[in-house]
Amino acid sequence: MKNGTHRLAAGLFAGLFLLMSNASGQTYPDKPIKLIVPYAPGGATDLVARAVGREMSRILGQPILVENRPGNVGAVAADFTAKSAPDGYTLCMCTDGPLSITPTLQPTVVTYRTARDFMPVSLVNLVELGLFARTGLPASNLAEVVAAAKAAPGKLTYATASVPGPNFLAFEAFMQRAGVQMLNVPYKGDGPAIVALAGGEVDLFVGGIQSALPMIQAGRVKGIAMTGMARSKLAPNVATVNESGYPGFEHNAWAGVVVPAGTSPSIINQLRNAVFLAIKEPAVIKTFESNGLVGVGSTPEEFRKVIEQDTVKFAEVIKRLNLKLD
Repeated sequence: MKNGTHRLAAGLFAGLFLLMSNASGQTYPDKPIKLIVPYAPGGATDLVARAVGREMSRILGQPILVENRPGNVGAVAADFTAKSAPDGYTLCMCTDGPLSITPTLQPTVVTYRTARDFMPVSLVNLVELGLFARTGLPASNLAEVVAAAKAAPGKLTYATASVPGPNFLAFEAFMQRAGVQMLNVPYKGDGPAIVALAGGEVDLFVGGIQSALPMIQAGRVKGIAMTGMARSKLAPNVATVNESGYPGFEHNAWAGVVVPAGTSPSIINQLRNAVFLAIKEPAVIKTFESNGLVGVGSTPEEFRKVIEQDTVKFAEVIKRLNLKLD
């Protein structure tokens, strides 16, 4: 009886779907879908897009073709997506950089505007980020780092993967709250930055836990604080900034799926459901965990709020530092 009930429910759902499709005169999707990635192959965002895309393809019944369009810190891919037809066949696995930062940094170079030109589908993952120190630094927690920075303003150095990227801007926001100033040293990625930290070239590193974890396990760097609201499963002994004297402070890099503005709500709902199912699959969860990521799912409105909140947060730092890349 139970199995029969399930079959009946499935049949009713399928019938309803076909009825809705016939009423609109077409069935979505009926051809391959492009999933645009703003970065080169092999990075975390690319790996997530391919893992999620495979599962979404199975769920939607059409191939999802991952297309890498790197350039201008993700803005090239975002601009391409914004100018694509709003028919559900061009998606972007976009991150906080091109959606919440670049339009503010490059208002005359970047022609798209996130709120105007995109419709959120779903948040996909968060990136576990933290503050890490060289082993020789005489500070083992956030309070001691802040004390050292106050004792020698501008002397401590911290590495980030890019300037002005989200990690740089978030740490600048933290330093303003803590009333300290340190010197940024930019690198071309988390990998070179963590190697520089382990070699003692810089005092601190702000970036992904996955990049730092092998060095932590080897005793070559130490964890100071994580920027999420909850402790990382990969580094459970490292306290969060929130619990280290700065309640409410949180910074998560993220990736999520957006589509061009004007895409129909029914298509967005289908895509959102496909994303939500895809990120629950074991293969996708494994990709998240192996790259220091936390899989999440959201409604379009929840994702919109994340984008808006980060846009405001980063814009305040950009304005205070008078940063412009035009």
